[in-house]
Amino acid sequence: MMSPQPPEDDSSKNKNAGSSSGWWNRCFRWLRAFEPGEQWWKLLDFLEHRRAARWALGSGICIVLLVTVLFVWVRPWWAGRNAVSMARQWIAAGKANYAAEVVQKALEKDPEQPELWMLAAELARLNGPRILEVEYAHRAALLRPGNPKYALEWAGAALRADQRDVMFQALKSISDAELDRSSVAQRLLGELKRREHNFAGAVVHFEAALRLDGPGATNEIPLGLCLLAARGSEERERGHGLLEKWSADSAWGATALRLLLLDAGDRGDRPAALKWALALSAHPGKADSDAPDWLRVLAKEDRMKFEEELGRLKMTHKATPEASAQLLGWLNEIGESRVGLDWLGSLPEQDVQRPPLSLAKAEALRIISDWSGLQALTIKGEWGANLDFLRWTYGLRAARALADEKQAENLWLTLVNHSQVNAQHALFGGSMLYSWGMVNEAEALWWRAAEQGEGVSFEALGALARFYQVRRDADGQHRVFRKLHAMRPDDDAITNNYVFFAVLTGNRERESELLARDIMLRNAGNQTYLATYAYVLFARDRSAEALKLVAPAFAKDSASPTIQFAYGLALAGSGEQEKARPILRGLDPATLTTREEEIIEAVLNGGGQR
Repeated sequence: MMSPQPPEDDSSKNKNAGSSSGWWNRCFRWLRAFEPGEQWWKLLDFLEHRRAARWALGSGICIVLLVTVLFVWVRPWWAGRNAVSMARQWIAAGKANYAAEVVQKALEKDPEQPELWMLAAELARLNGPRILEVEYAHRAALLRPGNPKYALEWAGAALRADQRDVMFQALKSISDAELDRSSVAQRLLGELKRREHNFAGAVVHFEAALRLDGPGATNEIPLGLCLLAARGSEERERGHGLLEKWSADSAWGATALRLLLLDAGDRGDRPAALKWALALSAHPGKADSDAPDWLRVLAKEDRMKFEEELGRLKMTHKATPEASAQLLGWLNEIGESRVGLDWLGSLPEQDVQRPPLSLAKAEALRIISDWSGLQALTIKGEWGANLDFLRWTYGLRAARALADEKQAENLWLTLVNHSQVNAQHALFGGSMLYSWGMVNEAEALWWRAAEQGEGVSFEALGALARFYQVRRDADGQHRVFRKLHAMRPDDDAITNNYVFFAVLTGNRERESELLARDIMLRNAGNQTYLATYAYVLFARDRSAEALKLVAPAFAKDSASPTIQFAYGLALAGSGEQEKARPILRGLDPATLTTREEEIIEAVLNGGGQR
């Protein structure tokens, strides 16, 4: 017989009910019992009988979709728009550096926003190099191909940077019909014609812009300027009227007055010049750079008014040495240095002996040829380590004028030694000496600058190239372009000049022929490079080849001096001296080196280029 079982103990049965293993067991049993289809029908049944639940679910789905759209599409658009707005506010406040920081951060997040690139281009126009403005405007145009707005902004940036080929490239992306309908495009084309001194053509485009936009300063002021250059009295009168119309405008008045004052001066109309000078001096929009223009007119035409205006300027400019130096600089520019030096006597001596006033005073003393005063200023003045080279330069000029050879020699040696450690000072000092007629000293300083770092060296070599061009010195040009070519061998324009002057002076003719041929082949259609190669062939006694090469170019562009020179020599070298004579004799001697003149004389007299 079985013994009775003890009653079941509930506490024993549920002793693990609160344990983690029990919890997992219940979850596992629920998951095994879960049927998705059954749960789906339960949810539908729940929603069918509860209207509020249906509304809540639909509203939730809409909210999620709206948030997604806002985050994915609207938020970047708003951020870009807000960045543009903030940057424009900083620009209006004169804080371009803050605006640039805003734009840079916005572009890092969204580089596909053309408005941001256009704003970057605007900032480059205000503070940066023009080439950056063109690059940024181009980026904007690439993001919206075919959009006339961005293409025209790109074309305008290219025109301001004097990159005409790029401007035409930008305009080619716009149809002729759109160009005809765009006042911006017409203004750009008009400005291009004006810069080419084709004033009649410029008037046509500015008139078109005026018809499209209606009266406005951006149309009427450039149109007035071009009409002033016209020969007919009616056109000039109309141009005068357009500019005078805007002369009192707060935004454009100063621009109009500058043009009217310039025109009056060019025509020698003294009453009109005085009228516009007085108006410009009183205009609130005038710039500091306008001061010499209207002061010069007042000094010549109305001395009493000049003294009156000068007295006002003296009161406002004596506040700081920088302002005083600015006023003295204006007086130096208009030939009133003595008046400025008299005024300096009323200023604190310690300010006058230090930059910037000491610099302005030194220039005033140089202008009036007060060499003793200039020497005394450069001996006792305290100009500082960064400007001592100017003190030595002015001192050298004074010593040479006073025939103080010992002092001049000491200062020159000081300048030469200093140029070995500061190429920028050598470059600037050389330019000053050249402007004073001390050309040998300028040449020496520029060459010392050219021997140093590439940045300054390139500038110094550019100054030397212009120097030797004025002197018509082929050997100097060859020396300059040989060094430039060594620095930048991939620059075809530099290499072309190097080749030409190397052959002209009898240097490296075989190497030059190869270089000239390669440049011509790389730049098909460039008539200058073709003419250089033709000249190289002539110099190597291959005149027939040179003539065959350059004759078609001469037929297309017989006015080009470069082509005339190569074509005339090729003719003469082929025995056609009489045909070559009017071509070579027609060249402007000022554009030729003395070596080129010698070659022309030799070939026209039946000799070779040697």
